[in-house]
Amino acid sequence: MSADVAFELPAVFPPRAADAAPPPPAVVTLPPGAVARLELLLRDPDGFLGALDLAAASPGADATIASLTRALVGAVVVGAGLFGSIVGAHRGGLQVLYCSVKVPLILLVTLVVCAAPFVAFARAARLPLGARDVVALALASCARFALVLVGLAPFVWLMEGWSLGYHRVILAVVGVCLVAGVGAGRLLFAGLARSGPGGTRVGLAFVAVFALVGAQTSWILRPFVVRPRTAQAPFVRSLEGDFLGALGTTARSAMDPRIDHLPAAPRSPSALDRRCAGPACD
Repeated sequence: MSADVAFELPAVFPPRAADAAPPPPAVVTLPPGAVARLELLLRDPDGFLGALDLAAASPGADATIASLTRALVGAVVVGAGLFGSIVGAHRGGLQVLYCSVKVPLILLVTLVVCAAPFVAFARAARLPLGARDVVALALASCARFALVLVGLAPFVWLMEGWSLGYHRVILAVVGVCLVAGVGAGRLLFAGLARSGPGGTRVGLAFVAVFALVGAQTSWILRPFVVRPRTAQAPFVRSLEGDFLGALGTTARSAMDPRIDHLPAAPRSPSALDRRCAGPACD
C-alpha cells in the first residue's frame, strides 16, 4: 500500500505583503528640560538634529533656541570643568582649580575664534544655513565633546592612580580628547550632510581650523599636567615653542623616560647674555 503524504510546515515568519510600505520614521521633538535635551544630544545625534530643525521652524523658535543655547553652554562649562579637575588632580592643590577653569576656556575661546570662519565656509559652499544655524551646530558639537570628556574622565583618573608618569598621563589626556573629538565630529558632519553635498568639505575645513586653534589655545594656557620637578604650579607659563613640537617631545619621552634626565645641550651665549659696558649701555 503506497500513499503520498504531504507535510506542511507552519510558517514561522509570515510572508510580507508586497505592497506593504515601511513604517515612517518616528518624529523626535526637543524634550523639555536641559538634562533631557543633553541626553538626546549624547544618545541620538540624528534625533537631536531633527528635533532642532522642528524647534527652529516652530512659532516660539527664539525662546526655544535661547534656552537650548544656555543648556549647551552650561554643558561645555560644567563638563569640560569636571574633566579639567580630573586632569589637575595629577598635581593636586590649586592645579585642580586652574584646570577646571582653563579647559572650558579653551573650548569657548576656540569656538568664538572659529565661528566666523565656519560661517564663511558655509556661505562659500552655498549651504542653506544661516549664521545662527552654523553657530548652533558648532556649539552643540562642543557640548557633545565636553559630555564625552566627562564620560572618559575615569580613564584619566585611573592612569593617574597607576602612577604611570607625567608623559604617559599627557598622552592619555590627548587620546581621550581625540575620542571625544570623534564623537563631536559625528554630530557636526551629520548636521552638515543634511544641508547638501558640500557639507562634508565644509566640515573638514572647519575641523582643521578648530583643531589648530584649539591646540594653540591649549598650548598658551598650559600647564595642565604639571611636571613633577616644578616647585609651584603657575596658572600659565611663558610662551615658547608650539603644541605639535611639544607633543612630539612628549611621545619620545613616553617611549624612553631617560630623555628627561639627559643633560641639556650647551648653548653659545647670545647678545643678551653678554654684559654690556660703556656709555652706550646706560
